Amino acid sequence: MNGWIYGYYAMLVTCFAISLLNLRYAQVKLLAVLLGISILSEVTVELIGKRGSHFYIVYHFFVVLEYSLITIILRSGITDKRWRLLMSISIGVFCIVSLVYSFVYGGWRYFPGINITVESFLVICWCLLSFFSITPNSEASIFRHPDFWLTLAFFFYFAASMCVNGFYNLLLASDARSAKHLFAILNSLSNYLLYIMLIKSIICFRSNRISS
Repeated sequence: MNGWIYGYYAMLVTCFAISLLNLRYAQVKLLAVLLGISILSEVTVELIGKRGSHFYIVYHFFVVLEYSLITIILRSGITDKRWRLLMSISIGVFCIVSLVYSFVYGGWRYFPGINITVESFLVICWCLLSFFSITPNSEASIFRHPDFWLTLAFFFYFAASMCVNGFYNLLLASDARSAKHLFAILNSLSNYLLYIMLIKSIICFRSNRISS
């Protein structure tokens, strides 16, 4: 494990700790659950990896949980009932399709690049919808709105994931060592940005409550 990964783990734990201090907000509660599952998944991968076993199966389960929680978080900021219904339906459809691909067609043996690419596309769509649904107070800057930072965090992260994860398996087949090193760097950088923005979002939830 290199310094990039250590830094990523530190940011993940820090963001999780801050979320636990602000559980009075519904979106932060869901975010805390997501971060907790992320930590559990990474610990499990580390334990399985050290035994030399195949650990990609962990990520196949994680993708399903991650998409479900993020979609629910983004849905909470959308008022249109038709879009909310569509987002709810997408959770069930994505979970079924993703798990069928993973365990019926044998995708669990490999990194879930296809699963993550589909997840990224859907989350980016919901982020764009969320951006248009944000209605900040006319006297307050959009940069003080927690939903803005929450949406922006997921948008940038999954845009980066869509670029990297989609062709990771191809790189892995041609040059495994270089592929893993490049993936570690790019994935860690996108995670740094993700957690910085999520922390900013939590701070905005808190500051808006205090000011109100």
